[in-house]
Amino acid sequence: MDVVSLKYDFSFKHLMLNEKVRKYFISDVLGIPVEEIRSVRLSNPFLWKRYRKQKQGILDILVELNDDSKVNIELQIKMLAHWDRRSLFYLSKMYTENLLAGEKYQKLKRCICISIFDFRVNDSPEYHQIYRLRNKEG
Repeated sequence: MDVVSLKYDFSFKHLMLNEKVRKYFISDVLGIPVEEIRSVRLSNPFLWKRYRKQKQGILDILVELNDDSKVNIELQIKMLAHWDRRSLFYLSKMYTENLLAGEKYQKLKRCICISIFDFRVNDSPEYHQIYRLRNKEG
């Protein structure tokens, strides 16, 4: 019997089409009790770009939670140079794309990026690492 690896974009994305899988995956990774997640809507993975020559981000999976938070789930098999910058680029576009001229900044919603790697990002033995943007004092 042949098994299709979830390391391939096609099979990973196909698995994430299942709402129950998305819900439990996000619950486990983010530590949100599954009972507190009523729905996990799939969204358009193409990030908005203003100009024709502007770089466009294309996410693997973009999910919106009940509180309008956005979750980007990325699968990366090969190590890429500057993954941290690419991830920050995606995150910043997700964060700002729905704010319209004249709207208050308080309307901005939380954005989360979950990256699944098939390689080591650093020398840490931990397989699950959490990074946050914050000031130098913590």
